Amino acid sequence: MNTKKIRRFVEKFYIFIVLLIVVVFFSIAAPRFFTVLNLTNILVQNSYLIIATIGIAMIMISSGADLSVSYQIGIISVVLGKMMTKAGLPIWLSLAAALLLGVVLGSVNGLCAIKLKVHPMVATMATMTIYQGIAFVTSNSETYFDFPAFFKKIGQGKLGPIPICVIIMIVAVVVGYFLLNKTYFGRYVYSIGGNEEATRLAGVNTTKVRLLIFVVAGLFVAVSAIVLTARTGSASAGIASDAMFSCFTACILGGISFAGGGGNVLSVIISVLIIGVLSNGMQMMGYSIYSQYIAKGVLLVAAIAYDNFQKTQRMKED
Repeated sequence: MNTKKIRRFVEKFYIFIVLLIVVVFFSIAAPRFFTVLNLTNILVQNSYLIIATIGIAMIMISSGADLSVSYQIGIISVVLGKMMTKAGLPIWLSLAAALLLGVVLGSVNGLCAIKLKVHPMVATMATMTIYQGIAFVTSNSETYFDFPAFFKKIGQGKLGPIPICVIIMIVAVVVGYFLLNKTYFGRYVYSIGGNEEATRLAGVNTTKVRLLIFVVAGLFVAVSAIVLTARTGSASAGIASDAMFSCFTACILGGISFAGGGGNVLSVIISVLIIGVLSNGMQMMGYSIYSQYIAKGVLLVAAIAYDNFQKTQRMKED
């Protein structure tokens, strides 16, 4: 096997290779790591992140960005908590309101980027601050507990041996894959990321599609917020304060370029699991949360460096 074939193999399967390496490492370094219970816990703990990252991946594939995801989740969690604990509203109505709120927040992000004609990263940096303020003002910095048992089952219950939140995650993955790979919407997402002007000249209303991408992402974020709130049994403004970094890192590590136009759902999901395994394994080895921050930061730098390396290699080949 020559060097070019090896490089192509690594480029195609590098994300699986990285996951295998970290799993093998922690299986040796932390004896209690490689157990069914712990591996299931990793899936449960990261189910909400996987769901949210699917939505963020769609935005990044279209050459956009969303820095506000952490506080979108925070607002939805707080509103959900207040509706069920303070207002005493039915679960179905609270869930419907949470999904609708996700659509609204996603739409605001999209409209800010489109109407102000700025890069979505700049627009969502502004909305991130706004959403953070709204989340803390709405909750008055309180944390809400005492949710109905049925609601908590969404995040803590099981259907047979499989956690319900993992089932919801799998459904979200299937829906995300279908939207990106089997629909015109998905084709437009990739096409806009590759060349928006050419897509517009081909007759596609790129403005509407861009807005729809943010709306769909908002729905995924809302489902993520529901799962996280149910799993923790609490609702607060800062419930997912590190979600943005994890989503962003997973997308870059999963092969979604800053320029957009490429990437796939499966690689992004594997990337979230790599981050989850890293956190879980380091925790089992006794490392502090701050050490985990360092490791995640190094992982992001490595992902960006690899992305740049791949671009340079492609340019040389062309």
